[in-house]
Amino acid sequence: MSRASHAGAFAAGVAIAAAVGAVAAPKRADPPRYRTLDTFAQSLTYVANQFVDPVEEKKLLYAAARGMLTSLDAYSAFFSPTEYRRLREDTEGEFPGVGLLLGPGGPDDAMADAKEWPIVDEILVGSPAEKAGIEVDDRIVAIDGVSTVQADGKAIKDERYWDGKLRGASGTRVKVEFLRPGESVASAELVRAQIKVPSVTHEVLSPGIGYLSIRRFQEATAADAAEALTALDKARAGRVIIIDLRTDSGGLLEQAINIADQFLDSGLIVTIRGRTDTPLETHTARSGGLAVTSKVIILVNAETASAAEILAGALQDHKRATVIGMRTYGKGAIQTYFDLVDGSGLKLTTHRYVTPAGHEVEGRGITPDVEVPEFEAEVVVAGGSGGAAGTAGTGTPAPAGKSGGSHDILEFRLAEDYQLRIAYQTAQRWLGSK
Repeated sequence: MSRASHAGAFAAGVAIAAAVGAVAAPKRADPPRYRTLDTFAQSLTYVANQFVDPVEEKKLLYAAARGMLTSLDAYSAFFSPTEYRRLREDTEGEFPGVGLLLGPGGPDDAMADAKEWPIVDEILVGSPAEKAGIEVDDRIVAIDGVSTVQADGKAIKDERYWDGKLRGASGTRVKVEFLRPGESVASAELVRAQIKVPSVTHEVLSPGIGYLSIRRFQEATAADAAEALTALDKARAGRVIIIDLRTDSGGLLEQAINIADQFLDSGLIVTIRGRTDTPLETHTARSGGLAVTSKVIILVNAETASAAEILAGALQDHKRATVIGMRTYGKGAIQTYFDLVDGSGLKLTTHRYVTPAGHEVEGRGITPDVEVPEFEAEVVVAGGSGGAAGTAGTGTPAPAGKSGGSHDILEFRLAEDYQLRIAYQTAQRWLGSK
């Protein structure tokens, strides 16, 4: 069924419900389906006419649709036009805004007396926010003169609401008041621009070892990953590639398939199933991928999900990658977006997938080949000073500080990121064995 026909079916259901709402009692001869719609229409009529306060009919219908979708599973959802537009922008990875990513605020070590102002989680490079001097961990006190908290310091809306206020047509202005720990409130007038949220970053860790981080699978992720792999190869950092999928919540299925194809010369990537166990789709690799000769390490954690699990599972099953980290989230369900006539939309679970070896991911996740916790275990020696001990003597002491040298910066990162350190040391051993 096409998106248009799905949208029509939904709209028709609403129209039927509204029409039946005018009927005082259902007709006995109606089939069971329409008697159920009569029940809904009667409920809608009672609420619309008898509830103590007036309620907008659209609000009631949206709430009914939202409840219907959330009753199905943890992933299906109904979105109002504003919510759906935001969702599609996030999927596309490009939208007009100021380049701030916000998180929930409140007191912390840096600001013990902080109110629940939204906190800046990330600043996109080259964005209007970065050019205005706004930094990570700043608090957003007000937007266009409207305070983000109530008089008692509690949040008026969550950070997603305020993030939406920062978005708008390119070229328009928005005034942001922000507070930095230890400083007074500052303000900046920002001109919104078209913002592209990068989903792929890459860098050379050392000769022969490249790093590829994927934060989410958006519409340009596979193309961006191909560019990154090409750059790593030119820099002679493609013998071992560390793919970081930690905290990657997934995204577009075809993007994960296309990236897996760069590392596989042949074979099954994923099998898609519908209401039955009979495969609806199978996706296989084509020869000639950019990284078919590279050794691969994949980093995962408990927040690695969906499309990221498809990529990790495919390379693991084909023995093309060693998976390091913690068991993944376990989201083996695939959602499809359906556009509705008024600009709202559905995200509906329509398929499930299994890895090439037939592994069911839903509720189980991907089990790492090498389980490595997020933080290194601390070993306290009686009568001595405490220290960190890793697997098989892999502990690396943290340097006193990081200088401008790339080697020192890498050492600092490895000291701070235990899982990356284990992956890097594994890559070094592989190169040393040749």
